[in-house]
Formats: sequence, C-alpha cells, structure tokens
Amino acid sequence: MAIKDLTLFLGKDIMNRYQKAIEDWSNYLGEENVDTQNESVVDAETATFKTVQKIPAIIYPKSKSQVQHCVRIAARYKISIYPISQGKNWGLGSRVPVQDNCVLFDLSRMTRIVDYDDELAYITVEPGVTFIQAANYLRERNSRHFIAVTGGSPDASLIGNAMERGDGIGPLGDRFSHCCDMEIVLPSGDCIQTGYSRFPGAKVGNLTRWGIGPHLDGLFSQSNFGIVTRMSFWLQAHPGWFQSLVFTVRNMSQLNLVIDNLNQLQAQGVVKANSVAVWNVYKMIASDRQYPWEITSGQTPLPLEKIKRIKSPWGKSEWVGVGGIYSPSRRHARADRKIIKKMLGSYTDRIFFINEAKARVMGWMNRPLQWLTGTSLKDTIKALYDESVFLGFPTEKSTRSTYWRKKFSLPRTMDPDKDRCGIIWLCPVVPFMSNHLSRAIKIAQKTAEEFGFEPQIAFIFPSERAVYMFPSIVYDRDVSGEDEKAIECHDKMLNSFIMAGYYPYRLGIQSMAALTGTNSHYDELVSRIKNLLDPDSILSPGRYEFHASPIFQHPKRSADTERSNTCL
Repeated sequence: MAIKDLTLFLGKDIMNRYQKAIEDWSNYLGEENVDTQNESVVDAETATFKTVQKIPAIIYPKSKSQVQHCVRIAARYKISIYPISQGKNWGLGSRVPVQDNCVLFDLSRMTRIVDYDDELAYITVEPGVTFIQAANYLRERNSRHFIAVTGGSPDASLIGNAMERGDGIGPLGDRFSHCCDMEIVLPSGDCIQTGYSRFPGAKVGNLTRWGIGPHLDGLFSQSNFGIVTRMSFWLQAHPGWFQSLVFTVRNMSQLNLVIDNLNQLQAQGVVKANSVAVWNVYKMIASDRQYPWEITSGQTPLPLEKIKRIKSPWGKSEWVGVGGIYSPSRRHARADRKIIKKMLGSYTDRIFFINEAKARVMGWMNRPLQWLTGTSLKDTIKALYDESVFLGFPTEKSTRSTYWRKKFSLPRTMDPDKDRCGIIWLCPVVPFMSNHLSRAIKIAQKTAEEFGFEPQIAFIFPSERAVYMFPSIVYDRDVSGEDEKAIECHDKMLNSFIMAGYYPYRLGIQSMAALTGTNSHYDELVSRIKNLLDPDSILSPGRYEFHASPIFQHPKRSADTERSNTCL
C-alpha cells in the first residue's frame, strides 16, 4: 500500500502514531479497505464550498465488529476519527470533517437491510443503506408502506440523515421522532443498544422509542458521542386516496395570507405535517434549468423581472407550493380538496390537484400535446403523481439546482463536490406565523442580494407551530473569489437570523462554531458527558461542540433567560 506522506501536514512528532494505526487497520481490514491514495483523499477533502481540512486516510469497515475493532485502534494511538455514512451532505460539508487530521470512517459499505415487517411497519438498516435502496426494497416486496424520503440525493443515507435530525417528506418526515432501536459503538469500542432492544427477547424493540429508564437516543443525534451502526425506522402506510396539491402565489402579501391559512389547515389535520413545501421562483426554476446566461449577457445575479422572460410555468409567480394530500377514501379526498380550495384559493393565482383520474387524462393528452407544442407532460405526471416524493420516491430535483450557475450542461451522473458546484445551506427555524416568516424571508433576500447571489429559498412545515426554512447560496466554485464571497454571505445571513431569534435546527461544518460561547450549564453538562465517554476526544472533534469562544453575535438575554440558566 502506498502510504501518503503524512509529514506534509502532520509533522514528525505524531506521524508515527498515524502510520502505526494505518498499519493496524490495514492488517485487520485488508489493504483494499484502507485508502491513503492522494487522489481519493483529496476527493474526500472537497465539499461544495471552500475547505482546508486535511484527511490522512479513509477506512471502510463493513460490520459492527469491524467498527468496534477499528475504533479501539484509534483509541490506542489517540487518532481522531470522523464517521460518515454516504457523505452526500451537500451544502453542509459533504464528507469533510469539522477539524483537521481526522481519519475518515466511511460506513458506506455497511448496506444490509437487517429486518423488515410490513404488518408492524418498520425497517431496520445499517448506515450505508440509502433512500433509493430502501424505496426499491419496499416496492419490490409490494409493501403497503413507504419510507419518508428527503429532497436531497436518493443516494444519501437514512441513518446519516436521521442522526443530523434531517427533515423528510410526508407525515413521518420528522425522521428522528419516528425511529428507535439504535445500535451504537462508543469511543471505547464498546457497543450499546437503546430502548427495549437492550433486553433479551423483547418483542417491541423496533416498535416503541422509550424503553425503560433514561432515554439515551437523543444524546447520539447531532453529537460526537458514538457511531450508530443500526437503527429501525417506522414506515408510512400508503393512503386510501392520494392527490398532489400545487398552487402558485404572485407576491409576498398573498403568501402571508396563504401561510396563516395553511397553519389552520395543518392544525385541523386536513394537511399533514411535512406534507407541503413552498419554494420561491428562483429555487423552482433552478431545479428545472440552469442559469439563463443568454438573457443576462453573462451578468449575475438574475433580476426577478428577467425571470418572466424564461419559458417556465412558474415565471409569473414569486412562490410555488407543492403538497401531498393523504385521505382514507375518495369521499374524504373530495372533502379535503373542497376545504383546501376554500381556505387557500382566494389568495393563490392558481390551485389545482392531481389524482389518479387526472393523471390518467394527462397521460392520454401527452402525445398530441407534445406534437402540437413540443411540451411533454410525462415528467410532470411522474413528479406530481406516479413517482411523487410524497409517496416515498426519491428525486434528484434538488441536486440539479446545485448546477444553477455552472456553464456546462448537467452531467449524466451528478456529483456537486467533484464538479465544483458551489452551494451552502442554512437551516433556521421560524414560528409558524406569517409575520415571522416574512421577516426571515427578507433577511435571506437582502443578504443574498447584497453579495450578488439569487435568494433561493424553500420551507416546509414539520408542525403547526414551526417552519423549517432553507435559504441556499448557490454559485460556481470555478469563478475566482466566489468561495470567499459565499462564506461571507453565509456568515452574515446566519448571524442576522440568530440576532432575530431564528436559530438553526442543524448545522454544517462551516457553522459548527456559530452557537458557541453561550456559557450555559447545558453546554457544561454536554461537555462533561463527552469527556466521560471520550476522554481523548478521538471521535469527530469539533462536531456540535458548544464550549469555545463565540464567533457570532448573540441576542441579549432577558432576565428570565438568565435566571433559567442557573438551574440544573
């Protein structure tokens, strides 16, 4: 095996420890599962924004026992390690560790679906299992259920998404609230199981979250306390009657009214949690095509008024909503449709539904329409009904938008890291009220425009109380100076959200220090748990650690907040 010259970035004093660890991993896993080749390592060091972290090696354990053994080797030599599942965390860091000199623990070869039950509606998987793998597995078995997918890559990991408390689409989209039965390798190499699964012969380990005694599952999400090697996910039953909802909104004033009425629809249960997404026209068009260089003379950013010159069904609307309506029967579906139209119809430019009958009619119309106009309805039918993300079909639609400003055509196989697409996500949480959402949208728009980026914005509704908002900064990394400008834009936008009280619900490696320096007893307790489980800090150093000096401003605390921080 050609071992990379570690002295380039480690120095001689610690090089020996890394070399010995790499030799031990190679002897145990086989050299084919330990990669120190320069090309592979450089690829792993590349994200969708500028990174400087160096990776000494990549190892590929294939089982829980191999993970345990490899962790013990890391602990023996006090080598920092950084586990990933599939590394498709585009816009938030991809495969890159938070800090320098972490050996990448790539779990993408752990691809077993360990258990599945269609009666009790769960599936148990390893960290390498992807959304498309799970979706195909269920369809091949004619399952009555589906897994909530994300808007991200179909090749992303279920467990990776869950451990970031990532969002999904559909009623079980709050993924971490609908999983259990975690198998976790600790930094010592020991292994634990959570919930009822820790009891011999327990019949409900896959079926209930809590178990008996302290509930530990949450400690291992958005943390660096352990490596999850197995987890069970609950599945959503296919509805008796499904229809897609699409509506367009002309301006912000109309959107405010739509938001307030959508809140009532969700509170009443007509619209389910995580079952409607709203995108602004920049985000919508970027998922359908690339930047219209031909009408801008090469200038950026794209003015809103020029969008109307783009051939697109969304060009005259500033906002587009897409949803899935789940009803137990056709009669219920008619009633749901009537209620939704009554509450949203007056404030939208267009609102329509696609059910089985409409999808069939659109299919019959497709050939003559394509012959007359050159426009095909095939992709529309597929996206909104036949293979809807709201029914568990993963999509590459959002991945397409990462190529928005690239000047070459979309490749057949999209890889935003290798293709030097620039994208940085932010994930603020906003109260489900139009005045709050309007304020947050203005922050995103103003900051993006200040730095010369289009304000691509999307949001979903995980409950009737809160909104997850997703502004993204999209650019071309091959344009000189854009990397630096994008990070500066990200930092200012995130700080503006924090100052307004809209904190993020997840962080990328570019913002792990954004919430440090709160000086709370909560942070002290988390640090004490970390020190107990991982005294040498070998596992993912810097990941969601909130105990250093702040680099962002924080709102002034009220007297009540200060008092609450004195309680343990």
